[in-house]
Amino acid sequence: MSVEETVGTNSLEDLVRQIQRKQCEDQTVEVKAAGQGTPKVYDSLSSFSNQNEGGFIVFGLDERLAFAVTGVFDAQKLQKAITDQGKEMCPEVRPKFSSSKVEGKTVVCAYVEGRPMSERPVYRETMGVMRGSYTRVGDADTHMTPTELYEIESFKDGRRDDVAVDPQAEVGMLAANRIADFLQRAQDDRPLLARRAENEILNLTGVTRQGRPTLAGLMALGDYPQQVYPNLCITAVAVAGTSLSSGEEGERFLDSKRFEGSVERMVEDAMAFVRRNSRTKTLIQDGVRTDVPEYPETAVREILTNALMHRDYGPYCNGTPVRLVLFADRLECWNPGGVYGGQSVNDLGFANSQTRNPTLVSLLEIQRVAENRHSGIPVIREEAEARGYRPVEFVDRQASFTVRFYHTPAQSPVSIDAAREPLPIENSGQPAGVPVLDLPERQSKYAIILDACRTPQTLEDIAALLGIGKYYASRRYVKPMVRDGLLTAAKGSYSDKKRRFVATVAQD
Repeated sequence: MSVEETVGTNSLEDLVRQIQRKQCEDQTVEVKAAGQGTPKVYDSLSSFSNQNEGGFIVFGLDERLAFAVTGVFDAQKLQKAITDQGKEMCPEVRPKFSSSKVEGKTVVCAYVEGRPMSERPVYRETMGVMRGSYTRVGDADTHMTPTELYEIESFKDGRRDDVAVDPQAEVGMLAANRIADFLQRAQDDRPLLARRAENEILNLTGVTRQGRPTLAGLMALGDYPQQVYPNLCITAVAVAGTSLSSGEEGERFLDSKRFEGSVERMVEDAMAFVRRNSRTKTLIQDGVRTDVPEYPETAVREILTNALMHRDYGPYCNGTPVRLVLFADRLECWNPGGVYGGQSVNDLGFANSQTRNPTLVSLLEIQRVAENRHSGIPVIREEAEARGYRPVEFVDRQASFTVRFYHTPAQSPVSIDAAREPLPIENSGQPAGVPVLDLPERQSKYAIILDACRTPQTLEDIAALLGIGKYYASRRYVKPMVRDGLLTAAKGSYSDKKRRFVATVAQD
């Protein structure tokens, strides 16, 4: 859909209704009342410009009145004022405007286009890069972190952190057996390396620079890379519920491990952790027994290898490990460093992209640890689809990347038993002016919450599950469910900030 179609009159009306139904802003929508004058939107101009999908600033809705249509003071003056604010940005932001009559009042929408990585960060010039650069986190504009700014500048400057050489690094830290195997494979696979001296091959492939091992060399061929880079490892935990806050005190983790060594060693050890902490289904067909793991090993290997291969190894991140968590319903792997070069997460596996750590990737390819054919993401998706699991989630946010691989069915019907039937809509206690959900939709949301709250969940957990803000999750769902006796505060939840909720009746 073109930009013009996106902000066209009909789409603007639809957007207003969507905001009112959801009762919240989101990753690409900011709402401003603008009934008395033009609000300052420098933060949103920056944050929307600094994400691929851009965003909409909708003027004429009042969040304090449950996003009721209140109209703008003067559409023409508003557009000129917002245009002037855009001129104060570096580089200049030129929103595309659309206006429409909704409920007899004028609503204005400004579409801010996402800029390519080469033009970021977009910031308010008078504030400077550090104080004037923003990123969008859910429904909020937040200052860009030094890590995010470094990631942008690294891409623009072509920095290569994977070939950095630490002063502590010594060639004796490389494992002799790995070097021998690597040299043989390199000469076999790459004709231009054949019949060259060993030291020359190590230098040409990036294992060493001027006789000292690079970061990539240590991570691929090192005996114990953590001697130089202590936190370039994997931390792994298994929990009983669907969030890290699940479980009784003292039983937060069912298993917790730290994996060190080379990339290949860490991948193998982490895969063993997944096997140990997940179930295996046994199938017998025609007298032949087949064990089917809960998580396909091919997908798990790709997830772990990609996390270590494409993570950020820059100075702001090389003290941060890759994190692996096994929840009751999913495997979740997090690594520092977003999708390199600002490529959309939706393009992963469908379009070739630049590589953050080309030397490390090349070394792992020679070792047969990785293929370097951009096939990892498609394999992960295909494994989930082949099992009938719900689609894999890839999340690129705040200079980090998360993969969520669920082992639950793609279409899992939800139901609420009679003891949990919500009150009729007219008696639901809905705040005045808030558009009500129809009964099937409310039942569906209630069922999702109740299923998750088999184990205690915080308000933040519930909001994340529904993809909405905490305030709206509390007002629209949690408080009514507590009032109706469907949820209760878990034992030991004494403060509002740390309160956890649990279902009062076991679900079928």
